[in-house]
Amino acid sequence: MRTEARGARRSTNDLRMGETTMARKTWLLVVLVVILGFVFAGCGGSSGETADRPGDDLAPVRVETAVAALERVPVIVEATGSVEPWKRISPGTKIMGRVDEVLVEEGDRVHRGQVLARLERRDLDAAVRQAEAAVAMAKANLANMEAQYNRIVALHEKGSATQKNLEDVTAGYTVAQAALQQAEANLNAAKVMLSYAEVVSPIDGWVVRKMTEVGDMAAPGMPMFVVEDLSRVKVTAQVPESDVTGLAPGQQARVRIDVLDLDETADIWRVVPAGDPRSRTFAVQLVLKNPEGTIKSNMFARVSFDRGLRETLLVPGTAIVRRGQLRGVFVLDGENRARLRWVKLGREIDGRIEVLSGLAAGDRYVVAPPPGFADGTPVED
Repeated sequence: MRTEARGARRSTNDLRMGETTMARKTWLLVVLVVILGFVFAGCGGSSGETADRPGDDLAPVRVETAVAALERVPVIVEATGSVEPWKRISPGTKIMGRVDEVLVEEGDRVHRGQVLARLERRDLDAAVRQAEAAVAMAKANLANMEAQYNRIVALHEKGSATQKNLEDVTAGYTVAQAALQQAEANLNAAKVMLSYAEVVSPIDGWVVRKMTEVGDMAAPGMPMFVVEDLSRVKVTAQVPESDVTGLAPGQQARVRIDVLDLDETADIWRVVPAGDPRSRTFAVQLVLKNPEGTIKSNMFARVSFDRGLRETLLVPGTAIVRRGQLRGVFVLDGENRARLRWVKLGREIDGRIEVLSGLAAGDRYVVAPPPGFADGTPVED
């Protein structure tokens, strides 16, 4: 029995030792596989990078290059504005009356003093005739009183008329003179009222709005037309408060009206000292000559103010590479390879484009990349 027990224990120990040895071999095999995997992966990755590096198998491309350098350019402040007439008048009448005639239409060119409309005037004509008759009567009475006055004066000098007679005729003569003056004043007033029956243009210009028709009832103070003087125009630009300092009447600026393809120099006429509290902008008005009336009121305008000089980088437009919404420039690295560098662009100045960031002074860039030019391409110039 003891012999069988010892044999059983020996068999169990042998089995356990065999299992332990097998586990160690399995673990060593797993470790070896992992190490070999890393080795092969490393070798494969290194081989892939070498094959995928752009430009390694390309011959150098001959291109024109240039060195980016700082240049002094004008500091331009741009503002939007609107065209206004030099004068805008709204003629009307001072009397109540029905419109009898309208003599102009919108768009007509008119001159100072030209009749635009007439009101019914029969009662006004009658008032003028009545005043004229009163003047005629006053003149006749004055002539009669003057003859009496001269006769009494002559008699008084001969002693045939008393002092009382002279005083009475002198007073009558003075009253007759005053009556004539009053009648003439009434006549002038009647003629003035009659003139109000004609609505005239107080300036040379264009009728831009007509607000009455024949048969309408005109009232005192009611505008009937709008007439604009466009021989000169004002361009009112809204300039931010940060840029308005230093602007003064007499300075020049550029005014562009896109719809007319007009680009002219204009003088600053006035800088309004009070700004808009909401937009924090100030109205700056400039004057343009407009003898033919080509520029119309309320046209959209752009105004550019020159505020000195500043330094910036400029590149030709051919150097700019476009990839969707991105813009870039090919810059040469130390190995004379072209590397695409994304940049931020500014204004176009004299046919060249301002680079605000992404390019530094001293960088050599490709002036005009050929079609298909890729990042990493070796170049020669």
